[in-house]
Amino acid sequence: MGKAAPIRLLSSWFLLSLLAAVLLIVAAACGQTAAPPGDSGAAAPPPTVADSGASAPAATPVPTAMPAMEPSDIEQFTVMVTTQGNELFNSKYAQGENNLWHRMAQVWLVGGSLKDGSLVLDPETGIASKWEIVDDGLSWEFTIREGIFFHNGEELDVDDVAFMANWSITEESSGVSTVRIAREITNREVTGPNTFKYSFKEPLAFFGAAASEVDNTAIGTVISVDYWQSLPLGQTIENCTPTDVCQQAEAFEKNPDPGLPGPFRVVNHRYEEEILYERFEDYFLREERPYPFRQLALRVVPELSTRVAALQAGEVDIIEADNTVVNQIQDSGGRIVYAPESVHIWINANGCDRETDNDGLPIMCHDLRVRQALDYAIDKTQIQALYGGSEAFEIDGMHGIGSPSGLGFDSDLAPFPYDPDLARQLMAEAGYPDGAGFNGGRTFPIHTWTGAGAPLTVELSTLICENWKTELGIDCEVNVGEEVSLKEVQYAGEIAGQYLVRTNENTFDGGRRMLGRYAREGAYIAYDTDIAAVVLAAGALIGTQEERHEAYHTALKTIYDKHYDFTPGFLNQPYGVSDRVTGWEPWPLAPYMSAMWTVTVK
Repeated sequence: MGKAAPIRLLSSWFLLSLLAAVLLIVAAACGQTAAPPGDSGAAAPPPTVADSGASAPAATPVPTAMPAMEPSDIEQFTVMVTTQGNELFNSKYAQGENNLWHRMAQVWLVGGSLKDGSLVLDPETGIASKWEIVDDGLSWEFTIREGIFFHNGEELDVDDVAFMANWSITEESSGVSTVRIAREITNREVTGPNTFKYSFKEPLAFFGAAASEVDNTAIGTVISVDYWQSLPLGQTIENCTPTDVCQQAEAFEKNPDPGLPGPFRVVNHRYEEEILYERFEDYFLREERPYPFRQLALRVVPELSTRVAALQAGEVDIIEADNTVVNQIQDSGGRIVYAPESVHIWINANGCDRETDNDGLPIMCHDLRVRQALDYAIDKTQIQALYGGSEAFEIDGMHGIGSPSGLGFDSDLAPFPYDPDLARQLMAEAGYPDGAGFNGGRTFPIHTWTGAGAPLTVELSTLICENWKTELGIDCEVNVGEEVSLKEVQYAGEIAGQYLVRTNENTFDGGRRMLGRYAREGAYIAYDTDIAAVVLAAGALIGTQEERHEAYHTALKTIYDKHYDFTPGFLNQPYGVSDRVTGWEPWPLAPYMSAMWTVTVK
């Protein structure tokens, strides 16, 4: 029997398990765990699990007695999303840019809050009630809060934090963001009855944000070690140690709820269809985050038209929408709520620091003038119009690592203005007047894929290609591929110098992205020693938020001036809401339905 790892279960598996054995298949793979680091949306694959022959029913923990509903409560609240990753509840293997499924049942090591319109790390809302940077900046030490309970009634303690730190945050993880952090860690240890410390190769000031709920990873989540160790052993898991701990992952995914500490319990899970949650009354932030519904039905409905029809029929409370249906929703009496700075358009090429590609051919974007010209030649107002205007698309931000609501951003980092005359001048100076000789006379490919991050990526890429043809005389064409495959070949350097147009989520603290994209040998975008110097300095700064902001701005400005990658702006994610939703204040920088505790209903 082959070795394999826990993976996502398809809904058809549930039916088949009634007749015979478990059918487990791989959900999404994108390269080796040890591949060059990408961004949080670009994860290494979860390993596969072989058929164990054991029955594996959907997770159905026995619910506790139903509490009396409060006056403002409703029985069930229903939301619909396009996709929600691989639906795994342990952070070693969890993947997905939209990780709402994880957030409804989890708590993060470092909490977050929205105060005066800005996201902040908050010691009142996470597992750690206090954190300190110690050992001359090389370590983060966390004090673990008392009074947080798992859904089985056990109190969360430092041993649970240590368990996840040692088992989950490793180079064996499926998430590239987690792997990137793991590679920096030199030690993890319990330092007292309620304190835990991570130590790093060099000061890592962004670690607090990476382990927080304001970021879009599961790095800071914790599950019960006692519950985990009570589970039976399953398949031997390839590339996972220690072996016995890894073998319990399969049983955990069959019924993760007793080992989770978040605001909702998982009472039923039909993979790729619906997760039904029930409010956990002993959630430690119950008063601060009241959630005015006793149950939440999270449904995966890939078809946008089906989601819109359900909203119009009053069958759902919130749907993930996009700009193509905003008018349709509003014309039928529905309302739109925008989540600010949700995702950005990212135009990037791997390997512009190289002179030639894998075939020995010259890489056009090795020349800074070419990189700048390509950006100046793009009419950002056309992109804004494509996405429905300024309310939906803002010409602002710096490809996710520098967002207006994030650390280090200022107005001098905004997207290049449309300036075709300057673009043509730069191209002529680089030796390609009117496109003559560009890319050796070969057609220049622009890669993209269709996905859940934002609609119209093919149309967007076509618009960019037309701008480059018209203004610069470049013979280009759009190559529409599959997301996992395109990421894989880009990480491997097989399309070095060729541009990829995609979306990616924005982030509050871009430190880990700056490090992985530009400041390490084998960097995902381009290794640049000038950038590395300022990124490492910003990452090492132990100072006030204001001082860190300035240090990050210096790093971001250096990256901006090098212009290896760029953006025309970001999208504010539209959600359609039903008429019984009277209020909702989603967080900025969240590519999922965030701050659901702020929902008010009638």
